[in-house]
Amino acid sequence: MTEDDWPGRDDNTGAGGANVWTHGLLSALLEGESGLPYAELPKGAGMRVSIRRTLRVDALSGTPVEDLGVVADVRHRMTRRDLLEDNVDLLARAGELLGTRPPRTLTITEASRANGSLRLKLKTTNVDRVDVYIDERPRDSVDVADGQVDVTVDNASAAEAVRVDGFANRDLVASCRKRLG
Repeated sequence: MTEDDWPGRDDNTGAGGANVWTHGLLSALLEGESGLPYAELPKGAGMRVSIRRTLRVDALSGTPVEDLGVVADVRHRMTRRDLLEDNVDLLARAGELLGTRPPRTLTITEASRANGSLRLKLKTTNVDRVDVYIDERPRDSVDVADGQVDVTVDNASAAEAVRVDGFANRDLVASCRKRLG
């Protein structure tokens, strides 16, 4: 099953693909910070910004969902129970489809710095390779097996963030990020 195998009620999704944050939320989150442009907008105006783009996986890996949506391969016709019981049949069908897929785990359980390097401990399940990005730049690619995996990235002691993408048979199947303190 691929990303496009999700059961759908419509021919394709609405193509949102990002988190939307309002001017008010940004102002509240950054309250007390100096030199920021989040002053009250004139005449009660508001604004919204989209952050954290959603990208596709499998055959369309890396393609944004925004503006395109996702075309469902499996069509679900709404039932009376869906309408009256919070999409119970739709969720059951989605669960059946997801149940056919192997569970995946990719977690950064520990990140530490030593001797100019960044040392990562990863937990993996059903992932055969991880690619490591330091501050959004590719730095390492490591074949892995299920369980605890140790990865050391040299010359990365000043890193602010790490992203690890997990692959199975060359398909992107998992990703995780961690801000480094």
